Amino acid sequence: MPFPGKARRQVGPKPWPNPGTSWQAGSELASASCMLAKPHGEDRGQMLVTEGPLPDEITVLSSGYRRVPAGKIVNAVTWMEARAPVPGLAQPLAMTRITKPDSTAYRAIFLEIGAPWLWDRAAEMSDAEVAAHFADPRQHLYYGHDERGGHVGMAEFRVADGNEIEITYFGLFPALTGRGLGKRLMAGALDQAWRLGPERIWLHTSSIDHHSVIGFYRACGFEPFAAGFEITDDPRIKGTLPRDVAPQIPLIETEWVPGAR
Repeated sequence: MPFPGKARRQVGPKPWPNPGTSWQAGSELASASCMLAKPHGEDRGQMLVTEGPLPDEITVLSSGYRRVPAGKIVNAVTWMEARAPVPGLAQPLAMTRITKPDSTAYRAIFLEIGAPWLWDRAAEMSDAEVAAHFADPRQHLYYGHDERGGHVGMAEFRVADGNEIEITYFGLFPALTGRGLGKRLMAGALDQAWRLGPERIWLHTSSIDHHSVIGFYRACGFEPFAAGFEITDDPRIKGTLPRDVAPQIPLIETEWVPGAR
């Protein structure tokens, strides 16, 4: 989830690695590190945040249905903000800030968490771009760990202008949802963010994300403040994600022609 005034980076797509590459090895390592005892509590799904700016202008549209070209995805977007911490939110997970992530491991973690929801930023970034991104002290990357040291998920946020913090990515490893870890991961991320003294923390979520995310973020102290939509190229057609990920999101690559079927 992203927020005001931040434009989406445009970088050339890189093909998704084939099954024999180091991405798969990194993913297996990430998965292996996630084997842990089941904590008490319940998450109703994987909680996600993805990148994307709040446009300054408002688009005025008349009511009605509209088609977009084949190969495009349309998301209904909700921007949300928190102005103060929620007392007693949850027991925070231990959070480790990673200032110089290994690009292969970072890419594996990012894609294991995000590919089911069509995150593809890491697949588009070269090793040099990953290093340059996190060399910026405003960019914060945290890995969350449970009491046994198991790696359960990640959170990224950016210290923005105007004494604000934007949560750009947040999620659990898919195998660990439904165990009460989502709120604890968010509590850990927010604890780190509020220590920096921002006036507000904001993020956005979309209709591609899990259906329970609005309620989850509200429970964590966020309230909606704007709504809109985002149109993007389908990364499965673009080649930055495998064609078989996110089957819950239709992949449409052939233009429909009236009378042709």
